[in-house]
Amino acid sequence: MKKTQKRIIWIACAAGLLAILALIPKNKGGRPEMKAETTVYSVKTEKINLTDLQEYMKVNGTVKADNSISVYPDASGKLSSVSVTLGDYVKRGQVIAQVDPSVPGSHYALSPVIAPIDGYVTSLPLTRGTTVSTSTAVASIGKIDKLQIEVLIPESKIAGLKKGLTAEVRLEAYKDETFPAHVFRVSPIVDETSRTKEVYFLFDTSDSRINAGMYVSIKLNTILHEKAIAIPTDAITSERGKSYVYVMNSDGSTVKKTEVTKGVTVDGITEITAGLSEGLEIVTSGMQVLSDGVTVKIVGGEK
Repeated sequence: MKKTQKRIIWIACAAGLLAILALIPKNKGGRPEMKAETTVYSVKTEKINLTDLQEYMKVNGTVKADNSISVYPDASGKLSSVSVTLGDYVKRGQVIAQVDPSVPGSHYALSPVIAPIDGYVTSLPLTRGTTVSTSTAVASIGKIDKLQIEVLIPESKIAGLKKGLTAEVRLEAYKDETFPAHVFRVSPIVDETSRTKEVYFLFDTSDSRINAGMYVSIKLNTILHEKAIAIPTDAITSERGKSYVYVMNSDGSTVKKTEVTKGVTVDGITEITAGLSEGLEIVTSGMQVLSDGVTVKIVGGEK
């Protein structure tokens, strides 16, 4: 009797367990369903705004006196004396040096070297006793109240050069300051030997600290791209010779891989001539691991 009761209890428990198991949802594999996780990538973004992108070139030059003239002797011989020093103001007709044209066995009167214009002595390259000819420059005279900068631009960089271009000039003696200047003359020819073109600048304001003969470095502003779509160069990825940018979709959580056409690049900023428009939000950091349509989380930049 007791064995029969125990058997009935075991059968009842088994039936109950089967009933419970029947109520548990099953998937095709016979196990409870597991929801797949979506990978979310952290990125930084920024919105595209129209901006002016200024191209420039860096060149070096020398400050010179305006209307500077080289002074030549009328006779060959030895430079017997120099009566002026650098920076002296001289008048037209003033004697600035003497040349002794005498030769062994013959004695001649000294030949004076005459200043052809009023101005300041800006160069005295020779010393007393130097042998000179009528093609040897003894001095240079110019008007230092109006200084100019002479620059030689390589032929490969002359595109876009024109009168009126603005520039920022730095002097070796005042490296922390910039002096505004502009192009006032561009030579119409390229030198056949040096393959360079002469370009002349004038300072926008006078400054007593600027002297003829000074060496200067110049940032010359050339082509201005107005209201350009320009983005950080690092935001652009390359694949099989094409350029791409990741653009945020309207849902704010996924990205679209967008092909773009690049223009000029200036200081880490690249002009985009096709593929993007103002107002779009692009990925600027973290794009290396992205692909079209992936989910992202913005951790910095503009929203």
